[in-house]
Amino acid sequence: MTGLTESNLLVLRNPNDPSGNGIPAQGIGYDHDSLGIFQQRPGWGTAAQRMDPRSATNLFLDALLAVPGWSSMEPWRAAQTVQRSAFTGNPTAANGQSLVYGGNYLRQGERASRILMAIGGSNAFGELDCGAAAISDSHPGTSDTNQKDISGVTPRAAAAVTFALAQRGKPYQWGGEGPATYDCSGLMQTAWRQAGVSIGRVTGQQLRNGSPVIAAALRPGDLILIPGALGTLAHPGHVGMYVGHGQVLHAPRTGDVVKVVRLTSFIADGVSGYRHIA
Repeated sequence: MTGLTESNLLVLRNPNDPSGNGIPAQGIGYDHDSLGIFQQRPGWGTAAQRMDPRSATNLFLDALLAVPGWSSMEPWRAAQTVQRSAFTGNPTAANGQSLVYGGNYLRQGERASRILMAIGGSNAFGELDCGAAAISDSHPGTSDTNQKDISGVTPRAAAAVTFALAQRGKPYQWGGEGPATYDCSGLMQTAWRQAGVSIGRVTGQQLRNGSPVIAAALRPGDLILIPGALGTLAHPGHVGMYVGHGQVLHAPRTGDVVKVVRLTSFIADGVSGYRHIA
């Protein structure tokens, strides 16, 4: 995603940094004295390092790993924190009056996903979405789609569940917060916002929202956070909403839609936390 934004994944030399002359390149860039796929300036390393895709990637990853909390950030925010582009969230002429922190990187998210899919198949495709494991036991029928168990819950929880269930069938989109598309944590945030409750945007924040609850005490509206394909028990990568009847609603991954699945399959690879919101 970052490489697409900075150079269209091309190794670029730059006349403003002649130390890159003579090193194989795929084009010419003119951004200050930046070189390579990630458009790194001299402070990042030598010209040879910055113009070698593998070395340049390692330089980028070293900087990323040094960012506190990077793994719980939206990827475009993490990219912006590393790259320090003009897309700071403050609208200027340099960023086209953008209000989105890292918005230039966000715009390349779907394209990056398609490239990963072409390179590595469906497993790679999940690396830019919520990272849910292959959960595919959605079963239409009375217990799945035509009833909701909201008796005895708070009015706010009932509102959140009702809204979330109404989104079934809408496509997953990384970064989506509705009304037409959602990612996993965006759906949870939007559903609870509709109920008048503010929660965090990403799974790392939602793991700390509300109060912890045990599995036996789950009630409709509670959030269930799991590692997913790329997260861990300590740093979950996926989230769903308990909707009663032993079922969970979630937005799985690119190419899939908001759906209801069995709780047992959703938590098959472990649970990072159950959170009661309101």
